[in-house]
Amino acid sequence: MKLESPLLGLLAARRMTGYDIRKWTTVEGKFLGLDRHPSQIYRELNRMEADGLVEHEVDARDGAPDAKLYQLTPAGFERLLSWVRSAYVPPARFQNPEFVMRLRITAMIDPPRARLLVEEEHAARVLQVAENRGRSRAFDHLEAEQANPQVDTRALALVTDAMNEYGQQSIDSWIAWLKKMMLDLDELLAASVDTTKDGGAA
Repeated sequence: MKLESPLLGLLAARRMTGYDIRKWTTVEGKFLGLDRHPSQIYRELNRMEADGLVEHEVDARDGAPDAKLYQLTPAGFERLLSWVRSAYVPPARFQNPEFVMRLRITAMIDPPRARLLVEEEHAARVLQVAENRGRSRAFDHLEAEQANPQVDTRALALVTDAMNEYGQQSIDSWIAWLKKMMLDLDELLAASVDTTKDGGAA
């Protein structure tokens, strides 16, 4: 995953120092494939600043080196918004870290688009199950007489069957989670509409 969009997303939420960003990438970011070397993060921040997407001010620290406090520029927010609203192409693997990061960022900027994003991911996984559940698994099982003498066909069958069962349970759980997320976002969006109406009536 490229660093630009996640970094823009982090800075859209609040101003952060390079140290704050590094800490996030090594704690939360490692689950999203963003555990990068500090030099990569600072190099990307410098590039983004040169491109006018972020800017910094010096945060003076007593008894410690001054820090750069980064924030988005209007151009940076527009770049992020363009990414949030760009077409989503579901990858072959479900529970993809890039989808999770994209959902996290989209939800805070454009909740209706987040709802659509989850719907698109849900539809893709339902189709994936429909196309693959019950497929022939002939290559997963070998008769002893077909296999090389060094191959333990019973162990192969045990592991492949267990992996297939786990995969089915995992994608079913993911689909259920996506369905619940759609319902939760529907509730959130409905509440937002009600709040707007109440504010207008006042």
